Amino acid sequence: MRAALFLPLALLLAACGAAPRVEFADASITLPDDPGDLPEGPGRDAVIENCTACHSPSTMLQQPKISREKWEATVKKMVTLYKAPVDEKAVPQIVDYLLAAQAGEGDVSRETPR
Repeated sequence: MRAALFLPLALLLAACGAAPRVEFADASITLPDDPGDLPEGPGRDAVIENCTACHSPSTMLQQPKISREKWEATVKKMVTLYKAPVDEKAVPQIVDYLLAAQAGEGDVSRETPR
């Protein structure tokens, strides 16, 4: 009886030590055109340089209105959790721009209170 239990258990444990075979292949995707563009304003270049590799302008501009603290936490999450290559010095500019963009439509060149 012990032998009948031992063999399947031994096979199971042996399989746990084997690393799965992983093969990587090149892949490419074509993203749809995003007809939107980011409005002019302070911080726009920081957003383009740090955010548009992953986020389209229309996606960024359609976000719900949130506080400065939540935008800062969101940008921090992008860096820490998703490993986004965001320049730490650009974070205040990014947050200011997103706050201005959610506060109004069109040109966001007006000052955003801190």
